Amino acid sequence: MQSGQDAGALLRHCRTLVWSLLVGALIGVPSPAAAQESTPDGRRAVATREELQAALVEADRIANSGGYSRSFREAKAKEAGLVRERLQEGDFQVGDQVQVTIFGETTASGVQTVGPGRALSIPGLPDIPLRGVLRSEVEPYLRDEVGRFIKNAQVKARGMIRLSILGGVVKPGFYQLDADMMLSDALTQAGGVLPTTEFKRSVVNRGSDKILEGEAFTKALADGRSVDQLNLKAGDIIEVGQKPVRDTFATVQTIALIPGLILGVYGIGKLAGAF
Repeated sequence: MQSGQDAGALLRHCRTLVWSLLVGALIGVPSPAAAQESTPDGRRAVATREELQAALVEADRIANSGGYSRSFREAKAKEAGLVRERLQEGDFQVGDQVQVTIFGETTASGVQTVGPGRALSIPGLPDIPLRGVLRSEVEPYLRDEVGRFIKNAQVKARGMIRLSILGGVVKPGFYQLDADMMLSDALTQAGGVLPTTEFKRSVVNRGSDKILEGEAFTKALADGRSVDQLNLKAGDIIEVGQKPVRDTFATVQTIALIPGLILGVYGIGKLAGAF
């Protein structure tokens, strides 16, 4: 009985390994678990004002330097614009949500939505303006604001962001995501990617502007960047790229090989006495 269980566990492990290797080869980026191991620039998943100010200085420096390629300088100039907007206007937009917990105040706790005027309505309290507030600042800010009306208030708060995820995902649609969620995990929330997904064709749109695309999108996935680190805000649209129709058949053929590979692994294991 134990031997049968061990064989089953080994088969499941082999199946998972084969699937991971094939998916990695198809999409060209590490799994979310691998991406979580390191952060490329040491920043927290939700950037502080000091980190954003430092990022702005660096982006402006590169954008105005002659020592880099034109495309890289243009990308940094775009990044500087996004960071400058965050520092001036804050992160919260109408439709975003904030998970608020006020200990001892059950009616005032829960998921609250940012309403007109970018103000947060908490039951039993006056509206709290969030214009100019960063996601990293929302908890101490709300603690101070709530403390004006509730003595010794203990407040926990977590900002969320409303994004559209479309294109090469299983469940395209609108999503409220934790701001510290990695881009790869955001795609998982949308059901995961399709066999026809091709990240280098992906783009993040803000109105008519492309704020992230192509290789930069792929690198953000590989580096484990969070949606906050990418300077995304409510209303942005993540359009996950897909292969042209002519390439789809080849991809499907590759996926169709998986059962055979798994059976092959099982057969080798059986010959070796592992089953």
